[in-house]
Amino acid sequence: MTRRKVEHQITFTHVPRIPVGEYPAICREATIYRDKGFRRWVCAVQFDILDGSLINTVTHLTWYLNLGSGKNPRAGRRGNFWSAWVQANGTSPKRRDRLTPRVFEGRHATVLVSDTTKTHNSREVSAVESYSVVRAVVEWHTGGRRR
Repeated sequence: MTRRKVEHQITFTHVPRIPVGEYPAICREATIYRDKGFRRWVCAVQFDILDGSLINTVTHLTWYLNLGSGKNPRAGRRGNFWSAWVQANGTSPKRRDRLTPRVFEGRHATVLVSDTTKTHNSREVSAVESYSVVRAVVEWHTGGRRR
């Protein structure tokens, strides 16, 4: 009797790729988590990228904002999270404000989408290995505090 070799099924997470440019989007969710691989805190802002009609979803992309590598997440004044939070909120936080990622959720925006250029260990990637990510929010169209 011959033994049959077991072939394991290898799964992967599909990450979409769309042309580089500015797109209308809506923020579906924003969460903070500890990235064990990079040993840092990250705010992952999930966007539904919309087509020109602003109704149909083209794809789902994530905007990653670094919150430091300390014991707790921290938004420094020179960091991208701080800048993004202030832009989304419409004003700087007051003394008692907490910088919750909920400020991004359910909001319409124009986002800048580009391709990844490097891997997690800074190795250059080819065009076929690349995938799309949100690099920045160009403008928030809804929400925020009134000035």
